[in-house]
Amino acid sequence: MQHSSVVQILKVNDPRSGIGKNNKAWQMQEAECILLDADGQVSQVGVLDVPKDMIGNLVPGMYTATFTLAAHYQTRKIESRLTGLTRIPSKQERAAAPDKG
Repeated sequence: MQHSSVVQILKVNDPRSGIGKNNKAWQMQEAECILLDADGQVSQVGVLDVPKDMIGNLVPGMYTATFTLAAHYQTRKIESRLTGLTRIPSKQERAAAPDKG
């Protein structure tokens, strides 16, 4: 089952990479975000792990974040996993878009 929330990404941090203890390469990127409630008010502020397929391609803005619940591969604790981010166009972007009528 997919769930969704609206987040505002304020800053996308630089990607980081390295070699783990098991000699496997890893790469990650985080984004500084505001989680908004159903009324569009600030609910929480935090850091979002950028999905691997979006590393290096994410820009600040408003997004609908979709996620699912899954067990963590090491701790087995159930946690939310981000499965997608869909950009919500700003008012200026919507006003500048050609009319599709």
